[in-house]
Amino acid sequence: MAPRPPFGKLCLPMGSESIAVFVLFVLGLAPLPILARRAPSRREAWILVACGIGVAIAVLGVRQQARVKKMAAAVPAGIPAEVHQEGYVSSQACRACHPQQYDTWRASFHRTMTRIATPEYVKGDFNHRTVTAKGLTYQLDRRGEEFWVETEEFWNPPPAGARPQRVRRRIALVTGSHHMQVYWFASGEGRKLEQLPLVYLFEAQRWIPRDAAFLKPPVAGVRVETGRWNDTCISCHATRGQPRLLDDGAIDSRVSEFGIACEACHGPGEAHVRDNQSPWRRYAHHRRGGRQETITQPARLDARLSSQVCGQCHFVAAMRGADFARWKIDGSPYRPGGELDLSYPPVQFSRPETVTYLKEHLPDFLPKRFWSDGMVRVAGREHNGLIESPCFARGRGARQLACLSCHTMHQSERDGRRRAEWTDDQLVEGMDGDRACLQCHAEQVREIPAHTHHAAGSAGSRCYNCHMPYTTYGLLKAIRSHQVSSPTAQESLATGRPNACNQCHLDRTLEWTAGHLNRWYGTDRPRLGDEERRVAAGVLWTLKGDAGQRALMAWSMGWEPARAAAGSDWQAAYLAPLLNDPYDAVRYIAQRSLRRLPGFDRLDYDFAGPAERRQAAAQRVMAQWRLDPRSGQGREALLLHPDGRLDLGAFLRLLGRREDRAIELVE
Repeated sequence: MAPRPPFGKLCLPMGSESIAVFVLFVLGLAPLPILARRAPSRREAWILVACGIGVAIAVLGVRQQARVKKMAAAVPAGIPAEVHQEGYVSSQACRACHPQQYDTWRASFHRTMTRIATPEYVKGDFNHRTVTAKGLTYQLDRRGEEFWVETEEFWNPPPAGARPQRVRRRIALVTGSHHMQVYWFASGEGRKLEQLPLVYLFEAQRWIPRDAAFLKPPVAGVRVETGRWNDTCISCHATRGQPRLLDDGAIDSRVSEFGIACEACHGPGEAHVRDNQSPWRRYAHHRRGGRQETITQPARLDARLSSQVCGQCHFVAAMRGADFARWKIDGSPYRPGGELDLSYPPVQFSRPETVTYLKEHLPDFLPKRFWSDGMVRVAGREHNGLIESPCFARGRGARQLACLSCHTMHQSERDGRRRAEWTDDQLVEGMDGDRACLQCHAEQVREIPAHTHHAAGSAGSRCYNCHMPYTTYGLLKAIRSHQVSSPTAQESLATGRPNACNQCHLDRTLEWTAGHLNRWYGTDRPRLGDEERRVAAGVLWTLKGDAGQRALMAWSMGWEPARAAAGSDWQAAYLAPLLNDPYDAVRYIAQRSLRRLPGFDRLDYDFAGPAERRQAAAQRVMAQWRLDPRSGQGREALLLHPDGRLDLGAFLRLLGRREDRAIELVE
């Protein structure tokens, strides 16, 4: 089947221009009855009317064709093709019958996971900007409706001693529209895409090196990501993606639609559209309660199957030889409503066969995605957390936790929130608080203070904060774990994962946490070392931890509930060394948290700047902190002397034991 342009005739927007054309069409026909009455005969009158209508239709048709051609011409060459096949008909086919669902989906970030680079979707600054990063200089410009970059040909470096060639490329696709945006251009080899080594970070309103947006070991030059969209992103940044990585090395990728569209969750819609062509048939379906066999409605599936619809993208799976061979051509065989396990079963540590295989054949796979006990530690893989949660594993019927227990792909018409508020996490109204848990655990409503040992309404009494703490990393921040669990000191001791208690009470030791949990809930007290009994857990993870732990601690030090529980007069001393951390992502998070502390909101610092400037900024922060009288509280667990001075010897000894093993978290 031939590729189609991304804008079919049915998807032309009824914008102001279209309305104007329609008005002109009506006004153009209006004089015809008058002219017809003045015609010498009835026959000539009808001829006159027919000619007028014919001319008007011809004008509209020519204009429509010109518009379609213009939009088709806007599609850059050499990108994955949008093709309708296997029953996929695109979201435009859903719009007429499901306008409310279409509108809410269209407002969501799912839709814009990947789009063609047009002014509607490009959020980066292409206003004649020059950016230098990692030894390369980028000239970013907009030319009419197109976006261009001029830079050295980094994906094809010259021989040693030769000067790199500067080339210009048109930006073809953009990925992301919520936190940051990644840019792609045609490589010139089939439909293979090249990735621009810059991303535009919305929060900071600036360009940053692409590697800085992710937690990766530092490298001197540019990591080339040729074909990354075709062999990775296509799975979950487009609907019905087919990588088509051919044996001869050519790439001929196809998608049904860029972005996560209706059919990604409901399955191919062709049969459903055909079945509902007749209004009588639609009425008959309505009389039967709206159930239809020709389309999947996730809300009517049980918790397990409905969660797999989300899980097809929000999970970690491992493909073995034959599975990967099929995937690299045809993509995933999973269709909504089916069994995800039959396609690619998610990685679960309770399934030792898969875990053993990964440890033997791909030793880096698990550490990049999971804590050592099997809890997923990277964002975007919430399904792995859900299925390991007791609320899912032991729940039954309406009391079985599912993605749709808290989230919805379509904002309800009764939802009073602004659309932008809903799109942030696409939560069902009211599910951003304790109701999410109390809808099943209603017996806890009157026992919250007794259960939590924190005042009702306080951050410490929130179900989420204890049972879904911020132990997942992604998007330059900490994100709530989606594996429901209860905090223990043992989990932190065994895995290095911050427990919920110490992530809020950053100034307390593991000994303190173990004692309280034992008294309150009878939780076993682990055998702790001298450091865990004397030094605050937050201090140990910040100074000794790996890059993932440091990132979580840097974020936690700026988290308002943690500052309320642990004070905000000591964190600057620990965020200061993170300003010169080897990892870009850690430095970025540290400066953001530091600016939230009193007195540091105007911090002069660039996390992507030269090392000597970063070090100078860290020294200024330490000097300013020492002068602040609020820092003189003297808490031994924070390595503070009674007079407020930092125990520099102990501080540096712990910092010298920092876990510098290279770590990458694949979000």
